[in-house]
Amino acid sequence: MGKIKAGCIGTGVMGSALMEAVVKTVGADQVVVRDADPLKTEAFCRKTGCKAAATNRDVASGCDYVFLAVKPQFLFSVLEEISQALGHDTVIVSMAAGVRIEQIKKHLDRHPKIIRIMPNTPAAVGSGMTAIAPDSGCSAGEIDELRRILGPTGLTEITAENMMDAVTAVSGSGPAYGYLFIEALADAAVRMGIPRAQAIRYAAQTLRGSAEMVLQTGTHPGVLKDGVCSPAGTTIAAVAKLEEKGFRSAVIEAAMAAWNRSRELGS
Repeated sequence: MGKIKAGCIGTGVMGSALMEAVVKTVGADQVVVRDADPLKTEAFCRKTGCKAAATNRDVASGCDYVFLAVKPQFLFSVLEEISQALGHDTVIVSMAAGVRIEQIKKHLDRHPKIIRIMPNTPAAVGSGMTAIAPDSGCSAGEIDELRRILGPTGLTEITAENMMDAVTAVSGSGPAYGYLFIEALADAAVRMGIPRAQAIRYAAQTLRGSAEMVLQTGTHPGVLKDGVCSPAGTTIAAVAKLEEKGFRSAVIEAAMAAWNRSRELGS
């Protein structure tokens, strides 16, 4: 029997989100998963109809694309476990923050086909952003196929590996920043008398719509912001208060903290 399309070691939040998308693309019979927690494996397979692997080595030996959805501190032990099971043409897809391709190769006996990705949790609803940094040993066809099978997750984009820590800080961790903003804006709405559920809906849809305006129009967000700020109006008063409280600086410093932590994880 030939290999199946994709396998994933790790079925946490991110691994599950990506594999659900892959199932939509290639079919449940072409996906196999394994998690250190057998209950997670069982739950995911029951939900999606895909197969469960008995060992990590079974995933590595049986799939064209092997996704590694384990935390950076556990990655190297998994790599050593699967190293001898990999076929020459198997493509390893790692989403471990901070861990460079060269480090992965050292634990895989210089395996030539490695791709780093940095997805984010909105992939679970088809609105994710996944950066893809392939090693030179991967062909254009293999990279295109990875983008195809990840299509239902949202946007994918090729980036240089030396940008991946920054990508982690911006889009990988970024949803958490957005959720904080939505929660804070909803809290303000509740304080003004809007019921909680309605407040969250208004805040979330507003942020969603603002993002779509940037993506669909290609207009600089500063220009779009100016378009909302009427002279002596309500919006410019709010923007002035955000500036007074250091909103932009706080966001920049938060992303820089995530960037520094990603670099620490890879050292």
